[in-house]
Amino acid sequence: MIEKSKRISFKSLALTGALWFFSLFINFDFPIKTIALFALVMAGFWMHFIYRDIPGSVYSPSLWRFKKSFNWIFIAIILSFMIAIYSRIEDGLPAIPSKIGAFVIVAVLIGFVEEVVFRGFVQGGAQQWNQKGAIVLASVSHAGYKALLFVFPLQHLNNSALELFGYTFLAGLVLGYSRHITGSLWPAILAHCFFDFWLYMEQSSAPWWVW
Repeated sequence: MIEKSKRISFKSLALTGALWFFSLFINFDFPIKTIALFALVMAGFWMHFIYRDIPGSVYSPSLWRFKKSFNWIFIAIILSFMIAIYSRIEDGLPAIPSKIGAFVIVAVLIGFVEEVVFRGFVQGGAQQWNQKGAIVLASVSHAGYKALLFVFPLQHLNNSALELFGYTFLAGLVLGYSRHITGSLWPAILAHCFFDFWLYMEQSSAPWWVW
């Protein structure tokens, strides 16, 4: 049983590595971009292996119920609202968006998918080894994925990539803990989707980092 949990946790680490390679190389031109595309395919394989070994890592019916999660949904959304306002001000945008652009639907979907991947597959696989360690791993995995998008080629940020890593890591700890406490993915999903909705509400087209 211990050996099996270690193997599954290794798959969460391998998934993290694949996602990091994807984000690191996706902004290059071809043929270097093919590294990112290969890494994305490998990420799909690792998610399949995690699901095969632990179907409940993402697709358990209990993960998609609102059981014991209303308070955490409220806490997570308030936190995401505060971070979104801070991020908008840092980017020179008004705290309250003035309109709704077409991209906002895609932004919400991106937030949904990221939570399924990081709080679902990564944390769901690693928690077979260690519950609290899985929260940290999923947070590091998500934060590294975000920060590496801006490393090669070096991209301009209002904050440094290291700051972006720190903010995403801290937010990930809260979102991961919400899954651990409630047994549900909904607090993390709704918080992330609301953050992306508020932050990108005025975007009429995708930012440069959306492929």
